[in-house]
Amino acid sequence: MGFASDSGYTPSTIETLMRDIMVKVNAQFQTSYTYETFVGSNHYKYFYAAAQKMQENEVKTSEIFKKAQDYFATTNEKISRPVGTNPGLIAAINALGYTAAIKKPIEADAGKVYVAVDVDTTLTDYAARKLAINTLLKNSIVAGTVMIGDQVSSIALTNGQIFDWKFKTPNRITPLLRLTITLSANNQVVVLGPDAVKAILIANIKARYQLGRNFEPQRYFSITDAPWASKVLLEYSLDNGTTWVSSTYVANYDDLFVITLANISVLEG
Repeated sequence: MGFASDSGYTPSTIETLMRDIMVKVNAQFQTSYTYETFVGSNHYKYFYAAAQKMQENEVKTSEIFKKAQDYFATTNEKISRPVGTNPGLIAAINALGYTAAIKKPIEADAGKVYVAVDVDTTLTDYAARKLAINTLLKNSIVAGTVMIGDQVSSIALTNGQIFDWKFKTPNRITPLLRLTITLSANNQVVVLGPDAVKAILIANIKARYQLGRNFEPQRYFSITDAPWASKVLLEYSLDNGTTWVSSTYVANYDDLFVITLANISVLEG
């Protein structure tokens, strides 16, 4: 069986095994076989079955080694890339009852983890909530990773070392929304009033938008939601109504649009 650092163990061929056996037979029985004369001899026939069994065992050994290689490669990758920028970490935070977002890694952020969590800092039990979130981060991310955020908890590891675990709360943005609905000349269904339209819009946004996602107005209200309309246009303003845009707002990982009924206007006509 041969070994190479890049490919691991390679099982011997039957010919290789039989050549090794031939050398031992010559030494043991004072014969002078060459491989050509050894093939077909009684010694060859006798030891061939044994060579087959030896090769079978080497194949099994190489398979076990390959599995071990794969295991260590996967484990080492997890160790060398310990950050929690994966759906598992977000899902774990969701299980605590919060929405989370993680900054997409770039080369300049190597070794750093940016986590934003949508949690209300005004709650009376916020200190306990913050500790629970940071404890989850401690259990999910290797100690020594640089955490970026202003919500800090100092937590001791099992060896007594104390590390700071951090996350950010959202950069809350409160836009004005303006929904313009143009009535279809062929309409034959009931036209909903502004309050009912606002309720549909709020429900759509709640279902399709969250912390860290781009705000895409075209996704939150369509003619499907207003079958009496020939055209709908949803716009937002970030400067208290001075300018209105309907293009996608490209969000940072910690951006969160906070939508309220009071900041929605519906124009029908």
